[in-house]
Amino acid sequence: MINDKTFERPLTFTISGTHHKVASLREAAWLLADCWPDFSCATFRRALAACGAALEGKRSVSYARRALILAAHKAQVAFSS
Repeated sequence: MINDKTFERPLTFTISGTHHKVASLREAAWLLADCWPDFSCATFRRALAACGAALEGKRSVSYARRALILAAHKAQVAFSS
């Protein structure tokens, strides 16, 4: 069962000049799947998998959030919390 959960602190990413506020697992997965600039990077794939696992209750929300932050660092995507 998919269970969307919110982040303790939302993140805001800037991709191609557009700001994306991410406050939940579903929003994080959407951002990765729809807007991410580098789909080939291993950290991207790990972040997407972490979001999926957290949505299924197999991983924590904080684990997915950290994976998203690591993917942003690797892809040089600006973000703030």
